[in-house]
Amino acid sequence: MRSKRRRLATVGVALASLGSVLVLASAPASGATITGTMVAQNLTAPGGGAWLPGGGGHFWVSDNALGLCETVPATLSTTKCNGTAKGGQVVFDAAKSLVYQADTTTKTNQVMRFPYTAANDNLGGSTRLTVPNVTAVGGGTGGGRAMGLALITGADSAQRLYVGFLKSGDIMQVLNPSGKNAAGATVTPTVTKVGNTSDGRGVTSLTTFTWTDTAGVRHDDLYVGESGGNGLSVIKDVDGTAGRPACGTGQTPCGATTVTNTSGGALFSFPGGLDSDANVLYIADAPRNTPGQVLVWNPVTGAQGVLSTDISPAYTSTFDGARRTRYQNITGLALDPATKDVYVGDDPSFTLAVPVTAQGHLWRISGSAQRPTITSVSPTTGDVAGGDLVTITGTNLANSVAGAADPTAFGTTIKFGSLVATPVTCSSDGTSCTATSPAAAGTGVVDVRVTNVDSQTSAVTAADQFTYTQVTVVTPGAPAVSGISPTSGVSVGGTKVTISGTNLVNADGSNAVTFGPDPATGVSCVADGTSCTALSPGGPDGTTVDVQVKTAVATSPASGADKFTYRSAEGRLFTSGITAPKGGVTWIPDTTSAGGHYWVSDHGNGLCRLDTVPGTTVTAPNVAACDPGFTIGSPGQAVYDSRANADGTHWVYVPDNAVRSPGVWRLTFDPTTATITNPVAMAPGLLDNLKTNALALDKANDALYVGDLVDGNIRRINGIKGDPRSQTVDIVASTQPQKVGVTGRGINGTMALLGSRLYLPENNAATYFDITAACANPTVSPNPAPCSTTTVNFLNTPAPVFVAGIATDPAHGYVYISESPGTANATIYRFDDSTITAANPGGSAGIVYVTQGRVPAAGTPDATVYCSLTCTRPADPALTPGGTTGFPFAQGLYVDPSTSKLYVTEDATAGARSGRGHAWEVPFIP
Repeated sequence: MRSKRRRLATVGVALASLGSVLVLASAPASGATITGTMVAQNLTAPGGGAWLPGGGGHFWVSDNALGLCETVPATLSTTKCNGTAKGGQVVFDAAKSLVYQADTTTKTNQVMRFPYTAANDNLGGSTRLTVPNVTAVGGGTGGGRAMGLALITGADSAQRLYVGFLKSGDIMQVLNPSGKNAAGATVTPTVTKVGNTSDGRGVTSLTTFTWTDTAGVRHDDLYVGESGGNGLSVIKDVDGTAGRPACGTGQTPCGATTVTNTSGGALFSFPGGLDSDANVLYIADAPRNTPGQVLVWNPVTGAQGVLSTDISPAYTSTFDGARRTRYQNITGLALDPATKDVYVGDDPSFTLAVPVTAQGHLWRISGSAQRPTITSVSPTTGDVAGGDLVTITGTNLANSVAGAADPTAFGTTIKFGSLVATPVTCSSDGTSCTATSPAAAGTGVVDVRVTNVDSQTSAVTAADQFTYTQVTVVTPGAPAVSGISPTSGVSVGGTKVTISGTNLVNADGSNAVTFGPDPATGVSCVADGTSCTALSPGGPDGTTVDVQVKTAVATSPASGADKFTYRSAEGRLFTSGITAPKGGVTWIPDTTSAGGHYWVSDHGNGLCRLDTVPGTTVTAPNVAACDPGFTIGSPGQAVYDSRANADGTHWVYVPDNAVRSPGVWRLTFDPTTATITNPVAMAPGLLDNLKTNALALDKANDALYVGDLVDGNIRRINGIKGDPRSQTVDIVASTQPQKVGVTGRGINGTMALLGSRLYLPENNAATYFDITAACANPTVSPNPAPCSTTTVNFLNTPAPVFVAGIATDPAHGYVYISESPGTANATIYRFDDSTITAANPGGSAGIVYVTQGRVPAAGTPDATVYCSLTCTRPADPALTPGGTTGFPFAQGLYVDPSTSKLYVTEDATAGARSGRGHAWEVPFIP
């Protein structure tokens, strides 16, 4: 996820309970999870609890049979049980020494408030808070069964207790639950309905999360564990902290919104409880028939990972004789905010029609096991001006998101003394991080401290010390770099970087720019010396260098503002099990929860929707959502028309590459159902038997450009939104002849528009022509000869080519070109359209952008080969699990216009209906 990092504020939250959740997260690196150790046994559906400070501190567990009990880890038992309320979530108000417990007894709406005395470590007499739920359950109100609790002190200093109901789905607010207002005056708590679940079914748990955005605005979000299948949901700014009225205050209660992943699906499913601290949510993944696990998720950055899966000691359940080594049917989870110990309650008999009592356990995940440790920093000295790249080694530096695809998503913060270092990049196993030292006020020794995504901070040791020693002497008139943009680029070089600063040029406008030890090319500066642009040279993947400017006066000093990182593009497996996808993929928006889907042109099944496979990050063809009746014999490049029809539907145009093709189909797309119906042949009789394959949409002129395999002509269908029988077809361009006396080359893969230039994959060349030229417009010049195409000089040196597919990125002015010589692996080049000029119509050479994709590791969910949502088969033996693979027959290219990600489709078996093809998602790198 590319959400901006935001500064997190203190979370006003107490302890919460949790149940079943399914997470779509990367698996942790080996050894990254922490084993839960037994604290108590003979419990019944333990629903969370709270850490209370008396007697040196004890965890009190909420038990469904015993009530609220103090645990005694030494004997694995409980004592001091108060049976007034049973099994619900518990929160502790440390400031007022009050404990709140939801009562899950059948048909209740009660929350018990207990005074707590730390001196004798005892609960006092309870006060019943009646919190009537609004929605009728079982014939009347009030029987919703109070289950989830969350306590927060708002920005207005008022205290609010949120109560969620297991049966009704209501979320109620108790204002001033202690009986005192912010001024300390005695008041009567007031109850208001503030929200409900996303599907109207039950609440299993609640927790709040407070953060401050980059504009300094505070947000108090209420997260809801739902039992109905929509998973984790959220009510944003529940108490009105971001400026709008609080939920339920003189307005309709707020509905919870499902938390979704990048594909639009539910991020977590069937949760039963939650807890949080200032940085993350703790979530129990508790599937009812398989072992559970404890997860960590950062709502701000999206970082997520697995905290704990195993337990110690293993045990044998008395009711079924099963031996268990992992959590089973987690019914509660809570956090000790001081130590970050996480307490997990489970009960293997919980899902039985008649649960067996005393089968549950309480486990502790040690917070100290999550704490970062620093074993060394290198170098140990640096300039007070900052800008030194420092490597920190140790353990748990990024432990909760090991295996994440984006190393900047680790959520790790590094400080040099009190100064925050940026940028931070960590290894996937959390044993190493790099950061650029910030500028210091003076010389001296500081401690380098690491805070990971679990909000654990490393202890001060002799190994973490860094000494500021040097003093930078600035020469008058010397250049200084204050910033660069972008701060990363492709390893092969060629990224256009803007450098900002002062005194960047000599009096005659000259200078030299270097990226580390290597000189930049194409340097151009403004006269006042405040800005320059330069093309980056190449550099090893993952290395960071200083961008420095040298003038006659001096060289700009290295600083944190001039860091540039080299990155290599690599594909992520997006889907498998497709056949000869020469038309690639295309994004079609819809109004489903996903917000849209990719569709793939599959030689075997037609144009099919790609749906996310549950539990993975990959997609698979949904053969129940292909073009109706497999109308299209062999679909080529599909094009979506964003112009809505009168009934709200949209057209999707698909060329038919089959033998005896009728040309191009116009299909009706319904965004409310994400389905395609009603295929109609366009310009009937005018495109027959051409084996059409590539399309480009010109909405401004209501036209569609068509490329085919047969005769090398580029045709334009006019009036595409009108009656197909009235549509006309013009030949607007002809591809270059293969050799003297031989007709033009056919179009084999995808083509694309960029401005007025239509880029074509002419097999032996990448070419373009201007669609606004007179030769392409019979209405401008009657009976003109078709346009000739111009060859693109995208290669650094002349070499044999076989251009199979093309895509364009209008946001950045780039053209992607697949040079794919059959079964040999393709090379995907990136060409800069802006280099085309009247003097240089072929433009300048491009760069090698991507050549390979990463194969999912063996045993991971993504490693399964999906030939459809309901079909799996053995993985391709030619691919090495966890290794890389090239792109043979890479004919389909597509750039997502909203993200600039590049999608590459390939199939080593070409036209054979083998289901051996793949689609790869390549991130955009400047």
